[in-house]
Amino acid sequence: MVESIVGKTLNKGEWAEFYVMLKLLGEGKLYTADNMLKKKLDSYLDVLKIIRQEFETQVLEYIVDQDNAIVTVKPQGSEAVLATIPMQEFEDNAVTLFEGLKRVKGMSVAAPDSVCEFAKIIYVSKPKAPAVKALKKQFGGKNDIFIEVRDGQTAIVSILGFSIKSKFGQNPTLFNAGSSSQYLYKLTGCNDAMMEEFNAISEKDGRGWSKCKEYLSSHLVSTEFAKTQNPIYANNLFLIRESMAKIMAWCVKDRLLSANDNHNVKETVERMAEENPLNVTNPQVYYEKALKDFLIAGFTGMTAGKVWDGKEQVNGGYIVVMDDGDILCYHSNDRESFRDYLYRNTFFEYVSADKYAWSRIQKIGGEYYLPLNVSVRFNSKTR
Repeated sequence: MVESIVGKTLNKGEWAEFYVMLKLLGEGKLYTADNMLKKKLDSYLDVLKIIRQEFETQVLEYIVDQDNAIVTVKPQGSEAVLATIPMQEFEDNAVTLFEGLKRVKGMSVAAPDSVCEFAKIIYVSKPKAPAVKALKKQFGGKNDIFIEVRDGQTAIVSILGFSIKSKFGQNPTLFNAGSSSQYLYKLTGCNDAMMEEFNAISEKDGRGWSKCKEYLSSHLVSTEFAKTQNPIYANNLFLIRESMAKIMAWCVKDRLLSANDNHNVKETVERMAEENPLNVTNPQVYYEKALKDFLIAGFTGMTAGKVWDGKEQVNGGYIVVMDDGDILCYHSNDRESFRDYLYRNTFFEYVSADKYAWSRIQKIGGEYYLPLNVSVRFNSKTR
């Protein structure tokens, strides 16, 4: 028995995963994007089937028959047919879902009832379906959807896992801040009284970081990166490159303690290349490549709090739901375009000092240290 999802509330990013499923089964094609996130009309993947672990003990396949314009729903490994539905019905419900989500306000929202009724017909009770266990074991945990595709140029058929991001909800994060992602800076010119004064700074709406920054500046307290607070995160960064922690610490300090007001990753790296803190011989190339490596690692599975093996956990690529409802992707063949897109379209984001337990001076072994923290989020507009 398929559970009804009428009235079920999810955030728009979670509904986007169901939208992508409906849209792809309705259109039967997934177009790729260039490095400006524009559709490449001559580059696409034919969608042959979508694979979902809708039930604990059963994997379902949604098989696209372009010639007859139908989608067949069947259990994987079985000849039994659960439903045969025109592709147009998937397309129509995708449009209804998208328009409904665009209209409704709020963080957690319900989908239009007609779409929820259609979900029951196609055996969907979990719009954000759990990962297909066998494929998750094979591909890793960052995939939101598994699709069997045929490359429109090479005719090669393969199963790919994609991570889905949506531009009609809140701008998604690429690398999430957490208590384990703090960078620790040693302070010079601090004492116990100053630590107490600094840690007591607050504003009615929160920590009041601008006042904290002014305090450090007016009291001539200098900061120097000491280490990442969590050794797991330190090891993960080391896997990207030996100097990655120092590079990221420079960016974090630039975001939170400098006078710069442009916090985009690209512009931050350009400032770092000018200063060249590591004194490398090719700063314009070195720091850009380092940040691109960090961004792709964060996108494909690396976090601050979990031991990372250096492997990418998205084998297909990235699907983006555009604000007009179009769906585009970057996949493994477009790796450099995708890296460039991440680099130009993300920024270092201020995160809550109280929620993520940073911004208050700590005294360790007679020395004073300040933990700083940021996340990396996608920009609202593509450039």
